[in-house]
Amino acid sequence: MGGEWHRMSALALGAGIESGAIDARALTEYFLERIEEADAGRTIYLRLTPDRARAEAEAAHRRARAGLRLSPLDGVPISWKDLYDSAGDVTSHGTPALAGRIAPRDATVLARATRAGLVCLGKTNQTEFAFSILGLNPKMGTPPNPFDEAVPRIPGGSSSGAAVSVSRGLAAAAIGSDTGGSVRVPAAWNGLVGLKTSFGLLPLDGVLGLSTSMDSVGPLTHDVADASALFAVLDGRFGAGNRAAPDLAGADPARARFVLPTTLVWEALDPGVEAAARRAVERLHAAGCAIDEAPVPEFDAVEDLVGRFGAYHAGECHALWHDVIEANPDLIYAPIYERIRVGAEMSATDAARAKQGLDAVAPALHARIRRHGVLLMPTASQSPPPIADLEADAEVYRTANTAALRNTRIGNYLNCCALTLPCGRDGNGVPVGLMLMAPPGEDERLLRLGRAIEPVIAAGT
Repeated sequence: MGGEWHRMSALALGAGIESGAIDARALTEYFLERIEEADAGRTIYLRLTPDRARAEAEAAHRRARAGLRLSPLDGVPISWKDLYDSAGDVTSHGTPALAGRIAPRDATVLARATRAGLVCLGKTNQTEFAFSILGLNPKMGTPPNPFDEAVPRIPGGSSSGAAVSVSRGLAAAAIGSDTGGSVRVPAAWNGLVGLKTSFGLLPLDGVLGLSTSMDSVGPLTHDVADASALFAVLDGRFGAGNRAAPDLAGADPARARFVLPTTLVWEALDPGVEAAARRAVERLHAAGCAIDEAPVPEFDAVEDLVGRFGAYHAGECHALWHDVIEANPDLIYAPIYERIRVGAEMSATDAARAKQGLDAVAPALHARIRRHGVLLMPTASQSPPPIADLEADAEVYRTANTAALRNTRIGNYLNCCALTLPCGRDGNGVPVGLMLMAPPGEDERLLRLGRAIEPVIAAGT
């Protein structure tokens, strides 16, 4: 069975540990060996934590034998993006400029996962300072998308290593972060489920930041059930005798209501993306889902406000990392350095006007969704371009970054939760994601709905 462990869901692995069919220690060694074989250059994992992983697996094994497991995921090995502090280890935000930074303690969400028995394999690669959706990181190495063997393509970012660690079978699941789509885009391009949680719902203590008003914690997984279980772990529901699990029952595709926005998000799509997403919508229609098309003027408002006043979170990023940025420009990939420096040039008035305007628009979108149905759209408007094209031309890089962000960043600017599901492949065989968007605080409802439609749209994958 060990030869198939990397193909199993996290919950299935956990069930195997509970039944005695899987030894948590052997499972951790299995993943560590796969990482050493497949990622010798350390472009997927920047750093492994083998001593910690083995100690956690030994403890999980003993609990399983004693019938004292802490959660359904007790003993399951996962990866963590390189912005989550882990005590005594380097957490560098994916940049050489922070290569000597040692974390004093675990991030709160990592501590919660440890209390639920999960095994920490190590820290995965990311865009520097998490400030790009593409996943390109020439300073630390870019893990190529595993779905096009002929052309090395970007993996999506900023949670690049997180996504590739799961899609290549080097972790049972991964924890990433999402400020403009950094869980959802790499999940979509790697054939995974990705959950953008509601802002403020999960704690950011010990998480290296990009934006103090938009950063969020989120899992990348093989399926919705795994995403839901990890959401509960990160929310602190497991441990200390508490084994509450999210309820994914009760959602019926035939009773689901969706809206396809005619504003912006279905426009200017790559042909392969549009074809896969449209086929998924057709399957939902055939399954009885009520799907309407309607304009969503709040999307235009986002484009207008950000176009007029700028991306205010660049200012938040520069404020967080000013000293590091200004002292180490040569250690930072130039397009990332330039993006953060934009924040230094923004006026306080423009930043405030952008944020105030977006905060005023958000309640109207939330009310619209509650009245008419969850929004449904392609996760990313384009397929991942070749790495070489982006590295060779800064303008191509900027254009691709803007295009890839277009659909996902709306959920961050307007304070929504969102879920991406695999829905098919483009012409190059690279996965395409279909995204559901709901108001803040409706994360569990979104997971239930995602679980209900997952088998319907999976028919095209």
